[in-house]
Amino acid sequence: MKYDICSLGNAIVDITFQIETEFQEKLISKGISPKSMTLLDQKEQDELLNNLTTKFQEDSFMACGGSATNSIIAASNFGSNCYYSCKVADDEFGNFYLKDLSKNKVSHSSVPFQSVLPSGKCIVMVTPDAERTMCTNLGISGELSEEDINEEAIINSEYLYLEGYLVTSEKAFRAAIKSVDIANENNIKVALSLSDPNIVSIFKDRFLEILKRKCDLIFCNALESSAFANKKSLKQSVEIMRNFSLEGLITMGAEGCMVWDQVESLKLSTSKVNALDTNGAGDMFAGAVLNSLCEEKTLIESAKFGCFAASEKVKSFGPRVDNDEYRKIKKEFFS
Repeated sequence: MKYDICSLGNAIVDITFQIETEFQEKLISKGISPKSMTLLDQKEQDELLNNLTTKFQEDSFMACGGSATNSIIAASNFGSNCYYSCKVADDEFGNFYLKDLSKNKVSHSSVPFQSVLPSGKCIVMVTPDAERTMCTNLGISGELSEEDINEEAIINSEYLYLEGYLVTSEKAFRAAIKSVDIANENNIKVALSLSDPNIVSIFKDRFLEILKRKCDLIFCNALESSAFANKKSLKQSVEIMRNFSLEGLITMGAEGCMVWDQVESLKLSTSKVNALDTNGAGDMFAGAVLNSLCEEKTLIESAKFGCFAASEKVKSFGPRVDNDEYRKIKKEFFS
């Protein structure tokens, strides 16, 4: 079967809460950085989840998530044919996750594993300023390995899309390396999301090992580009990143994004909206861009679509929009 996009990523169920600023201050006192992702062990995450459920359950919901998952689901709902490699346990969250993938017409070969490890979960806490703080326990998704790769799906795709969070697990990192090697051997384009500034800072050597093999397109935000390039200005960051990818996109929130290739860079603005929740905006951006590129649009036109889609996403609470909304967003932009 021919796919537009084949992706590899952590299978994470997002449990999202709207919290008060005062609660975020308590998180900071416990070493949890705001506006970023922190890895927790199972006990720590369970304690936090119980605390949040007691205080904010009415303002919470659950969805199939993970950075690459959100992007692939967006691309699928925009019309791309997508395949996703992941790993879940045979528990409530794992079965929920796979059903949600299928509901969104994303092909996969994953079956729930019998394991002492639970399915991966990410607690997403959204403050009144629409910013999000994430606390993740990878669970069995951290065991994603080379054996979980579908080589046929990769070589029958236009793009291989990888999320940066894969570098946090040795097995998943090796799976990412093997996937890129397969793509390289078969002239498949590779797109990589840097995913999180803390992850970039801690695991930069692993990112470099992936990038030196092959990368056609990098997705990142301004903080991630700065962490990768160790530069404060976007212009300086782009100069460094050109050594590792043919093209790239740097999202800048309400200011739009910067598009760059080996010759020039261009800043694109986006419409101002009343943001309720920025969680998933970057994922929506990547999904929209990849869908547009697979439909033979230019990188600039694809980036404009990505900005528009992301601006629509932040109007609603949660990492994704309703399925019907994807079609409306695409129709409105291209009409």
